[in-house]
Amino acid sequence: MPLLAILAAGCFVSSMAMRLIDPLVPEISRDLVADPATVAMLATAYALPYALGQPILGALGDALGKAKIIKVALAVLTVCLAVTIIAPTLQILFVARILGGAAGGGVIPLAFALIGDRVAFNERQLALSRVLAAIIGGQVTGSLGSGIIGAYFGWRASMAFGTILTLAAFVLTVVYLRGRVDAAREPVRLTTMTGGFRQVFRNPLAVVCFAAVFAEGIIIFGLLPYVALLLESRGAGGLREAGFVLAGFAVGGFMYTAFVGLLLGRLGLYNLIRAGGLVCAIGIAGLTANVTWPIEMALFAVVGVGFYMIHNSLQTQATELAPNNRGSAVAAHAFFFFLGQAVGPVIYGLGLAHAGASPTLIVMSLAMALTGMLTAAGLMARRPAEAAP
Repeated sequence: MPLLAILAAGCFVSSMAMRLIDPLVPEISRDLVADPATVAMLATAYALPYALGQPILGALGDALGKAKIIKVALAVLTVCLAVTIIAPTLQILFVARILGGAAGGGVIPLAFALIGDRVAFNERQLALSRVLAAIIGGQVTGSLGSGIIGAYFGWRASMAFGTILTLAAFVLTVVYLRGRVDAAREPVRLTTMTGGFRQVFRNPLAVVCFAAVFAEGIIIFGLLPYVALLLESRGAGGLREAGFVLAGFAVGGFMYTAFVGLLLGRLGLYNLIRAGGLVCAIGIAGLTANVTWPIEMALFAVVGVGFYMIHNSLQTQATELAPNNRGSAVAAHAFFFFLGQAVGPVIYGLGLAHAGASPTLIVMSLAMALTGMLTAAGLMARRPAEAAP
């Protein structure tokens, strides 16, 4: 079975697991008699351990084998999702999401590192975009599928749906994914693990890449847990409609993957990043209008296109920050990205509570445009002398 297809299956369910909760926040809060703002923090409960586990998982992938760590991560994620089906209290749901987030962090970054190991750099952005399509598909399934199933059968049925798909991906990975028997690996030692990260941060591009993905995580993903609540607050829809709106983001991602070759050829790396920030900003600003949910879904598609114009470019850069320690490099990239996703709901929660929806979204729109500009400028200023613009 082709390597990209196997990795795509694992990345699909890891991405799906992250977004399963987003459209279900109002339903969970009613069922478990909890404050909706507290339930929205389930996004942080998954993203924060996902981020914090990256330094360990990335280094273990380099030392023990990326394929082995991916299999273990999928096994633990499957068990944690199964627990959410029967969780009797919000506290147990939080524990399952925390452990599941820590496990989920061992899939996508190490899959990207494996691609970096086995695909030439000049073909890598296209290869990564193929797996990215599976990640986006997971987001659609997590958001739209969860919202629809939850609306008709309850939120626990949505979690059961996610558990079954994750179990299938785990079995597929165990059967078909093989590590490289000729790979040179050092024993697992603290000095080896920290040495890999030191090599990553010696690259002057690292600080630019990691700052950019941290900002992306806050600005884009911090908003997602509040979509259903905002729709309900203005009478524009419920769980089902929130699922469709959130799926719009993934539709934008699919649009990007369909045209990535053309966009990269026409714009080049730096203009692609600049344009991505502006496109995101336009989409986020449009959310301030009191529109119907189908229009909001279209605006999220615009945000998705812009986000992946930046993010896929940064993913490619991350795989080349430290070629001898790609697991550590991609893990550091994911650490800052998901740290941003963990912080994002807190910042949005404060903004929505104290300033309101429109001012908060305008500020985030401007921040996204600035992120695109500063990221392109930073990469240009710090690129190796021999690198082409």
